[in-house]
Amino acid sequence: MTFQIEGLKLEELCAFLRLQAEDTFPDLKNEERLIMLAEKWSSNAECSTCRNNEGQLIGMIAFYANHQGADFAYIPHVYVSPMYRRKGIFSNMLEIVVRRIKEKGFHEIRLEVDRQNKRAQHSYQCNGFDIMPSYNSDLHSFFMSKIV
Repeated sequence: MTFQIEGLKLEELCAFLRLQAEDTFPDLKNEERLIMLAEKWSSNAECSTCRNNEGQLIGMIAFYANHQGADFAYIPHVYVSPMYRRKGIFSNMLEIVVRRIKEKGFHEIRLEVDRQNKRAQHSYQCNGFDIMPSYNSDLHSFFMSKIV
């Protein structure tokens, strides 16, 4: 497996997002929304990726560490293909994200998680994220942060 930071081309990002359309929060079944997010991430975000030995994209963390004046980086999307889960891929990709955001002078990472997604919450907590009680966004999700 190969782990790296890369800018994903729109076509590859759209194809990867379509594979996970029903397995993410909020879901990506709406093609218009999927394309809008893919365009935004391919032009403004960096991605920590994991590719299998054949070069196929199997995991991705999209993140922003480019807002001048912000005191934190933001992760809008995390996904690891189901057959590759529970193999440390998220932790390895996150390690690369942490290195990159430190290089850019940020000291905190934030993300939003679905309240019903206990598996993701557990994974984030095992990787040093804490719930931010003062930043609850709505009834369906909440924010978590990690100091780096």
